[in-house]
Amino acid sequence: EHHIRKGILDRKMRELLALKQGSDTVYQYAQKFNSLCQYGGYHVDTDEKKMDRFRNGLDGELYERLNLVKVDSYSELVNMAISQEDAMKRA
Repeated sequence: EHHIRKGILDRKMRELLALKQGSDTVYQYAQKFNSLCQYGGYHVDTDEKKMDRFRNGLDGELYERLNLVKVDSYSELVNMAISQEDAMKRA
């Protein structure tokens, strides 16, 4: 049986809550976010909460572009963020 100590769980939850995109690409940020979500508990226990947490960690212009967009799922939000990032790089 595999158990994770409470201290580690708490640290991982704090990492999730503090996670920002920073200099990462959206894809890299999403990978980190997804990895930490398993420790997020009630902070990410619905698709809505997960989308809000992910969106709030996005940087500047990307956050602004996606803040008012209505999407139906977390997966759709990540795909849209990647597409928007690609469009911004081309511009």
